[in-house]
Amino acid sequence: MRITPIVRRQVEPAVPIGVASTMPLGPDIPLASKLAVLIGRKRRADGKTLSTRDIAAATAETPGGKPAMTHQVVNDLLNGVKSNPTIAQLGGLARALDSPVAYLLPGYNGLTSLSVYEEYQDAREALRLIHDLGDAGAAELLEAAREIRQRRGHVDLTVPEVPESLPPVPEPPRPGRRRRLSFTEAAERAVSDLEGT
Repeated sequence: MRITPIVRRQVEPAVPIGVASTMPLGPDIPLASKLAVLIGRKRRADGKTLSTRDIAAATAETPGGKPAMTHQVVNDLLNGVKSNPTIAQLGGLARALDSPVAYLLPGYNGLTSLSVYEEYQDAREALRLIHDLGDAGAAELLEAAREIRQRRGHVDLTVPEVPESLPPVPEPPRPGRRRRLSFTEAAERAVSDLEGT
């Protein structure tokens, strides 16, 4: 019996080595944290925070269609139990939470810039026009954007990477049992009941 050695071929990287070094990514923020930010920016029609069932239902490609994931998978992603959703699940989460899919990927943390890129054709065109102009072209575009903000009355030239979450909606008291009284409160109520006041 003849044993042939296994020859391992060297596989070429999918991204050229020089490209990866010129395209730095941000710090690795966990998917659960990104989802928490997105959930904080979205509310149901009645003003309440989205439930995992609401999110799961909204992942469907069409209203009332089959969701891209179950509410348990959403729960696992929110709690960090699962951190590797499929591409279909990422697309569903982006649909459900009105977010660019790229924001849900590791290293892409600029929700504001990704949203602008996805929503505005002119922003994509501006970036295409400076793609071969290097740092000088990007600096000129940045300076022009700052001038436009000042001309329109925006004195703050810093825009956060992730917009602020919506303020929490106060929930009305729930019907049901009254809260438990402290010993002092119970004694006062008993005296009040006995005296008929």
